[in-house]
Parts: sequence; C-alpha cells; structure tokens
Amino acid sequence: MYRLFTRSGLALALVASFAAGAAHASPALERGDALWARRAEGQVEAKAQPEPIGAAVEAYRAALRDEPERLEAHWKLQRALWFAGHFATRGPAAERALYEEAIAIGEDSLRVLADRVGGRDALAAARPETLGTKLAQPDRSDAAHFYFWHAVNLGAWARKAGLLAAVRAGVANRLHDATLRSIALDPAVEQGGAIRLLSRLHAELPRVPLLSGWVDPSRAVPLAEQVVAEYPRHPGNAYLLGLTLFERVPARRDEARALLERTATLEPRADHVVEDVSIRISAQEDLAKLRREAGRGAAQPPT
Repeated sequence: MYRLFTRSGLALALVASFAAGAAHASPALERGDALWARRAEGQVEAKAQPEPIGAAVEAYRAALRDEPERLEAHWKLQRALWFAGHFATRGPAAERALYEEAIAIGEDSLRVLADRVGGRDALAAARPETLGTKLAQPDRSDAAHFYFWHAVNLGAWARKAGLLAAVRAGVANRLHDATLRSIALDPAVEQGGAIRLLSRLHAELPRVPLLSGWVDPSRAVPLAEQVVAEYPRHPGNAYLLGLTLFERVPARRDEARALLERTATLEPRADHVVEDVSIRISAQEDLAKLRREAGRGAAQPPT
C-alpha cells in the first residue's frame, strides 16, 4: 500500500505474495493455493485476467464453506478478493463489491478469533502486544495474516469511497488497529507488509481529533526506513522509501530519485509478476513527475 486514496492504479500492489498453507489443508484450500499461484497468467502491464484469480476465489470460498472455523481459509479468501478487485476487475462498482465481500468475511474472521480468546469483549480489550499470548502458535501466524489482509481491504474500500468518508465511517481507526495487531503478531508477514501500510497511513491520512488523532506524519519516513532495513529484498520496500522521501523530504530528493530509478527497472519476481510490474509502473510515473518538477524549477528566472 503506497497511495491509499489518491491513486486508482497502484495503491496496495506491494503486498500480495504467496504464503504456504498449513498442514492437512482441505482439497478446496489446496486447489485455491494452486490457482492463486497461477494468478498472473495472461497479465498485461499489471492487469490480470479475471479467470485465473476468479477460479482461485471460488476455490477459497469452497474452502471456507468446508472449514468455516479455519482462519487460513478466511485470510486467503480475503487476499484473493483484494487481488481480483485491484488487478482483475473492470469497473469501480465491481471492484468495490469485492472489497466489501472481503470486509464482510473479515467480520466473521473476528468472530473466529474471538472464540479463541474468550469472546468479542476479550478480543477487543486485548492490546496488540499481548494478543499473541492468548493464541496458540499456529493461530498467531494466521491471525497476523488475517489482520493484514483485513486492513488492506479496508484501505482499498476507503480508496474507492473517499478519504473523508472513510475517516468519518471509522475506517481509519479500524485500519490502524488491524495494522498494529498484524505487526505485533508477526511483522514479517509479506516482508513487512503491515509496517509499509502503517507508514502510508501516517503519510496520507489527515489528523482529525477523535477520529484519527493517532496520525503522526513525522513517523512516515522512519517507518519506511525501518522496513527497508529489516526486509531489503522486497522491491516494494525500496519503492515505499523513495516515494515517501519524494513526497515529504525535499532535501533528500537525490536519494528518492535513486530509489525510484532502481524500482523503475526492477525485474519482476516469478511468483509476483502482476504486483511487481505494478510497482515498476508506479515508480516510472513518479520519476516522470520528479523530472517535470525539476524542469519547472530550472525554468524559474533567478530572483
């Protein structure tokens, strides 16, 4: 997630990756994983074909029907719905409907989690840093993935609904809480995915008392630097830092340019083709903007 609300192209593309399923997966879950691995078939410039990911979505829906208490089925369906909406859907109404389905599934995921920690009140009262102590080890990883993908779909929905509507609907606080819980449970999910998300929340959201009072723009760059330091192999992390420096720190424009140039020529990973091509395109667009701004500055007469 880079630009949550301001871009209809790349908003969340850095986050998708394949996570291995737990042992004894149902046949439907195994089928969903196999189809998810084929999601890039036929893609053109980060636009995926709807059939491969549509088949994965159907398989994950079947897996969730087979095992409604299995958190792994919950988050993998939410991940697939996000990918379908963001990369393979034609039209904003259909895209938004997929995010809304994912969010609705997320509400049921919270029920499943609550059953594991003593009920809804206990789950709501659990601080992010102590939630893991209330969960069995296998559930911690699935919960971390769930909270991450729940936040991603909330952010995707908010991007379609509009920034102020999202803040007024309380989405900002829900996003923030889910992101903190994912980080506390397992910061390595999607190679720092929730840390990336937290950086963009602080970079983009307005600080509104009682609605998003936790927003602190000064944290955006340190979080972007942290995720690069801790997870240097994810191409989205270098892009995030370059973008955030470009937006917020004029004195580090040379560093921002170098990071964006590196990302603009990246070779997509074989199992993340759509996501990485989307990141590459966005870096190219940001470089073009940086050059235009530099050109306008050079054209200014001396004072």
